[in-house]
Amino acid sequence: MPRLRLALLVAGALALAGCAPVVTLPAAEEAADPGCADVVVSLPAEIGADSLPEPLERRNVSSQGSAAYGEPSAVTLRCGMPEPAPSTERCITVGDVDWLLLGQEDDVWTLVSYGRSPATEVVIDTKVTSSSSALEALSPAVARTELVRTCS
Repeated sequence: MPRLRLALLVAGALALAGCAPVVTLPAAEEAADPGCADVVVSLPAEIGADSLPEPLERRNVSSQGSAAYGEPSAVTLRCGMPEPAPSTERCITVGDVDWLLLGQEDDVWTLVSYGRSPATEVVIDTKVTSSSSALEALSPAVARTELVRTCS
């Protein structure tokens, strides 16, 4: 009888794991920085509860210092990125965090926190959610990192 219970538990665990595949993200260079742990544990469980018909739920990821939202992933976050140098790139301030807009390609925006140590990268599929909704949800967690300078 114990073997049957064990087999049922394993089968149940595998069935549950099959419902929510892990998002594979490469770890950032400094993902093990203690500041990244503060960011990851402070991230919300979902994005867009007030602005989307179905909020984007947080998913399991393959790497430390990372997060993903939605299925397929519409928003990804990687903490521990190289800190950007002063730049002429567009700077967007959301809450207490400055974000540099590093790229816009096919409705996908790539931003990195500016003046924060460690730096955090966020990639947003703007066909699924607005950049403002995603950044408003994620900025409070990123604000837990050390402020070293601002865009202005």
